[in-house]
Amino acid sequence: MMRTLVLAAAPLVVGALVVPATAASDAGAPAAASSVQPNPDHIKTLSAVLQTMTANYSSFATSTPGPQDILDYRIGDLWLNGVDGSGTTIALLEGWDDPQIGSVIHDFDQKYGLPDPDIQTIYPSGALPAQCPPGMVALGSYGSCSAWAGELRLDVEAAHLVAPYAKILISATPADSEITDDAASQVAPPEFMRAIEDIASNHLANAISISDGTGESTYSYGKAEVTAQDPGPLTAAAAGIPVLVATGDCGVLQNLAVASSQCGNTTKGPDTAAWDDSPWVTAVGGSVPNFSSSGTRLGPDPLWHSGIYSEGAGYSAVYGQPDYQRRIEPSGGMRSVPDITMDAQRGTSESAPLFAGVLALAAQLKGGDVGPVDTALYSLLGPQGARGGIADVVSGNNSVTSGNTVVAPGFSAGPGFDVASGWGTIDAATFVPALVAASRTEIGYNAPSQQAGRALAALQHGIQLTSGIVQPGDTTYLLAPGFLPQHPVELDIDGKKIATLTANTLGSVSYLIDPAALALPAGPHTVTLRSMLLTASAQFRSV
Repeated sequence: MMRTLVLAAAPLVVGALVVPATAASDAGAPAAASSVQPNPDHIKTLSAVLQTMTANYSSFATSTPGPQDILDYRIGDLWLNGVDGSGTTIALLEGWDDPQIGSVIHDFDQKYGLPDPDIQTIYPSGALPAQCPPGMVALGSYGSCSAWAGELRLDVEAAHLVAPYAKILISATPADSEITDDAASQVAPPEFMRAIEDIASNHLANAISISDGTGESTYSYGKAEVTAQDPGPLTAAAAGIPVLVATGDCGVLQNLAVASSQCGNTTKGPDTAAWDDSPWVTAVGGSVPNFSSSGTRLGPDPLWHSGIYSEGAGYSAVYGQPDYQRRIEPSGGMRSVPDITMDAQRGTSESAPLFAGVLALAAQLKGGDVGPVDTALYSLLGPQGARGGIADVVSGNNSVTSGNTVVAPGFSAGPGFDVASGWGTIDAATFVPALVAASRTEIGYNAPSQQAGRALAALQHGIQLTSGIVQPGDTTYLLAPGFLPQHPVELDIDGKKIATLTANTLGSVSYLIDPAALALPAGPHTVTLRSMLLTASAQFRSV
């Protein structure tokens, strides 16, 4: 029998799940009906999991990700109503693969009685090289191929714990598949952004999580190198697929790209991570479930701060303040991160995939994708507070300290929205249905996905020609921005390769098109520039 959860103006109780009203439904918007068909076998299995976690909580109290997360975010209330990730896929972007991941996750599942997930690994950049790229080897415990095994395992554990019946799609894309890049791109390979494009274009996932990045200030070519990677999150946003990115673990500073250990060598001043700063990405910072060893809540969750480690938070130096943040912080000027926090006791590499699991639950409840989610978060759910499933984080900071000395002052959490914690963390049992209701109101020209599609199209039509009509004996000069600096760009005319260009340090390419020299017939022609992340085109006519 199908059990239907109807999102209406008055709260509707179905089993243990309370579906709250939203601002949109209060205003008389059309009812946003969502439904799941609970699987009795799944509910039986997950009921036993919850019993095991509850009965043995004290022995699991320090396990993370683990029962404390299920309790803190009220995930169990969703499970018992059939919202368990069924029919959804979570993509996890990794720098290498792990042939042992299936057995590792099986052992993780055995502790709690969780079902083993369907795990698939794809290789968007092609088969892995026989040897780890030298630039990655040099990163040691920070980002070498062997280090990625631990990262990958944590990502799968976190996402799978929250959405145990979701499929896990691992995207293994190491650095330097195209050229030997700078140090920043060894840590945060642009190949990841290419993987996002492939996953989104083929709709292989309902949520995409990245637990890796590097500071904006560490890129050799500055803003041009950072913004050249925009086609990745724009493609996902245009497809309605949310991208979640961790904010880093070195507090208000960021790890230098040349570091060989986490927070072992950091920037001298405040910095934020390039990938989580995109306005089209949800930046996930870190907090800590606040429970006793017996499972009693002790108060609101505080920010995560453990010794030299704490969540990344601050202002981007590259991306301006998006409209959804301007409503909350009119004088901010630049994009701030994070947007939300989750458990980061093992670093924000844990928090991003945890939130990806939550969004997979929302995708199942909606019967479709719910992203990008920042507009709904800032315009509806965040301001609603507890009614929107938001649990405020009001204590803690991300200052960098040495002993009792503050080395780099950071940001502090307080009531309501703040730079340190964004909106805080979540009560998933309320947040998930509230997000589904909010996402159903985002339709039409101003919907976030439509805005992203227009921004992506602008990049794809960014080629400038000095003349669109070329007279006999004349030429037209091509100039196009937005490419990865120093990366190859193939120039085609009418589908025929003409040349391979190299983007300059500003990410631009140029070429003098001489129709006579190229033996182009009179008539219309299409010029295309193809690169790892961006394909752009334009038309001209030779007379």
